[in-house]
Amino acid sequence: MVGVMHGLILEEHSFGANPGVKDLVRHLYTRMNCGQVVIITDNPSNLMSPLKKHWYKLCRKVQRERSSTLNATRIYELSEIIQRMQTLRFSIKWSMDVYEPADVYLATVEQLLAWAPEANCRTVYSTCEIKTEQLYVITSMIQEGGLVVECKLATRKILETYKS
Repeated sequence: MVGVMHGLILEEHSFGANPGVKDLVRHLYTRMNCGQVVIITDNPSNLMSPLKKHWYKLCRKVQRERSSTLNATRIYELSEIIQRMQTLRFSIKWSMDVYEPADVYLATVEQLLAWAPEANCRTVYSTCEIKTEQLYVITSMIQEGGLVVECKLATRKILETYKS
């Protein structure tokens, strides 16, 4: 489902279990050059490890693709992508007191309500339940044309369909 929310593009994805970290990383790969990314989660420290693990696996996959191609232009493109992937910084430190510059932030709803993402944030992933009002407040500073992705667990989607 695609929609619009005060100038932002709103997408809903059904990712696999746990909360679909592999799928989330693949989607993040397409958004890594668009500006800062914020991932809203219930427990940032629990999501950080599997997120980085799958990120480095994807980076290794791109490296293998680079080593198997003979096209010089494609080798250059993949080298640039690999360099960006290896320098992408992840952080769970999200507060006014302890601010760590990063490209991808993992934070709770409460942390984001206290200090909303900055204007250079172009992508927000929501991996937990969040009220619409809270999402409006969190995304209020994001530039028009930014992307908000609601990550729904596939099992929860199936259960909702079954109950209907």
